[in-house]
Amino acid sequence: MSEGDGQNGSRGLTTQAPAPRKKFAIPPVKNACLSCRASRTRCNGEHPCASCVTKERECVYKPSRRGGPRIRKKARALSDYHDLAISLPTQEEIPQDALLIENYIDPGAGLKPLADIWRDSDAIYDNLFQDTLSNITPNIKIPMVRTYGGNDRAILNAYYIWIHPYFPILPPPESPPVLDQVTPLYENQRDKFEEPSSAISLAISAILALIPCPQDSNPLESESIRWRRTYSQFLAKAALESIETETERPESSVEPPKALDDSDEEVFREKFHSQVPLELESVIALDLLSVYEYAQRGNLKKMRARVGAALVAAMSLMLHQHNDVEDEYTEARRRAWWMTYICVCQGSIVSNTPPTFEVFASSFTAKYPLVKADPEAWPLFIQAQQAILAATQFVIDFNKARKDQSDMTRIFNRMRELERLLEPLITKSETWVLNCPLTQPVDKRESVLSQSLRCISRIKLNSARIKVHRYCAFFDLAVFSGKHCDLKSTNEKDSADSPDVVQLQSCCTTLSGTPSLNSSPSGGSLSPTLSSRSTPNADCCGFNYDPAPPVMTFPFSTHHSSKICLRSALNIAQAFDSLPYPNPTGLMCDAPCYIGPGSTLITPRTMPSFACCAMQCSYALLMVKDRTESTYGTSTDPLVDNLRERLQQGLVSILVTLENYGTAFEALGGMRDQIRDKVDLTLGF
Repeated sequence: MSEGDGQNGSRGLTTQAPAPRKKFAIPPVKNACLSCRASRTRCNGEHPCASCVTKERECVYKPSRRGGPRIRKKARALSDYHDLAISLPTQEEIPQDALLIENYIDPGAGLKPLADIWRDSDAIYDNLFQDTLSNITPNIKIPMVRTYGGNDRAILNAYYIWIHPYFPILPPPESPPVLDQVTPLYENQRDKFEEPSSAISLAISAILALIPCPQDSNPLESESIRWRRTYSQFLAKAALESIETETERPESSVEPPKALDDSDEEVFREKFHSQVPLELESVIALDLLSVYEYAQRGNLKKMRARVGAALVAAMSLMLHQHNDVEDEYTEARRRAWWMTYICVCQGSIVSNTPPTFEVFASSFTAKYPLVKADPEAWPLFIQAQQAILAATQFVIDFNKARKDQSDMTRIFNRMRELERLLEPLITKSETWVLNCPLTQPVDKRESVLSQSLRCISRIKLNSARIKVHRYCAFFDLAVFSGKHCDLKSTNEKDSADSPDVVQLQSCCTTLSGTPSLNSSPSGGSLSPTLSSRSTPNADCCGFNYDPAPPVMTFPFSTHHSSKICLRSALNIAQAFDSLPYPNPTGLMCDAPCYIGPGSTLITPRTMPSFACCAMQCSYALLMVKDRTESTYGTSTDPLVDNLRERLQQGLVSILVTLENYGTAFEALGGMRDQIRDKVDLTLGF
């Protein structure tokens, strides 16, 4: 490998382990002055220090609150590990023969004679252990976590392997990633911890730490998961502290008026990526942490808080506006802005709340980023995000109108409009050729990213269509015990004959009458009709306690909406199957790709902020499955069996997807368990 191979950003990457850090000729002082802390310059600890004397500024010291190791929790004593306790077997009494003196008077008497097969002990030991000794490992289970030894080059390389194919917030790699350079950190070796140097490297490391180590033989045990969770959360907090530190003004603590008068000081340190300016690093870190809060911690409030801060920072840098001047940072600015835009929209989608900005604001004039292998990938990706956000807003408005018993004309018109927009987009997405190998390594032209963005776009478009049609198709019946996105929970205790369900059934009348839960009448699309008179106590769908409520119907029949939901759900399952897997080897390999040479875990995909689409897909499949079994029971009709097989295959695909995500992201384990309880894995598929 040449010296320039394996570079991502400004520094080269090799498969060799990084050189150990050189120790300072003069050890750093324990407490630096506030000015040196803010500017990240070396302080000699004197009063005034040399740096402040040179720059003619006031030198103020404040007791440090950050002394000592960054991991605050004390290392556990070895005695705490039950797995390390070595229990000695109790010795049983051995029956002995009577002691006879004649047995001990000859040479060698008292020793059991052994057949002299081998001449010496060396031959015996070689025969038994020379081929197996190297494979013997102590049966000691100490939790370990994935780290990169504070090496920013290795962290950047790992970002392109594990994160970039699903969350392309950095520019394309200057050269393909090389072999993943993992340095395990054992829980009882916390003194060997090396902290990454910046907020962006800390945020990336927090996500990478959730992925099991290739050397871990027990990655799914509770202690291993707990240690990864603890270490990852520490890095996430350290990333936030780093962002705060870089925006801190020394004068704010000692002379606030001066801090207000002065302009912000520029940060001076090495860039994490050669094509990313320092001012973008905090925006990128906050976007990464927003996905971390959702997928790992399940905290929607903090997810929105992190991306909200990123949005404010991005707009203050004018990233949302078109700039005619292009330089080496242009692509980084575009990706930072549009991924922030994606994250803000996603926060609204998963929390089922309106977005914090105008999605189609005229001030958002920044150009889309570019994937060289597929120039249309980014526009399609953003368009799909806008579509599912619009469908989510439709759900919010629909539920509000039902609750307020208001006129549904506007809602039904919006339903028609969304279907008119989504149908051609989805039809076109079904023609996309997704033939990139599932384990192809990331390349400079971003072919893997192209496939990922198109898969995610197809998933979101079809999920949006399910959102639009599922009320008419399935009457908002609950399937899952937990509440996911905008799906109702069974704990809300709505039954098939509850008022809400009856209301929706009455909205879905067709030419052949009102459908029952177990029937799927056919019929064309119907426009909503209003009664010639209005009834004050009637709700939007005509459900009323009065004897003659006004009648209003959905613009689509139950049969038509159910077909759309089924087709969209199968499209989502197929798109998840086509989503590439990370390849930590840097070389083309057969699918599946495993975390390490001796591991049985398939490499987990990351950044699953759109996992709620899997629940929308599963909901539609389970509802159609229930309708099929209720209608046809044990029928062996080939057409019924074909539908059953398709439904089973789709559900298994979603379960496998969530199992894969759940390897690294604990919060998604709840979604996985919901699907696992509903899928009969004993059936063939």
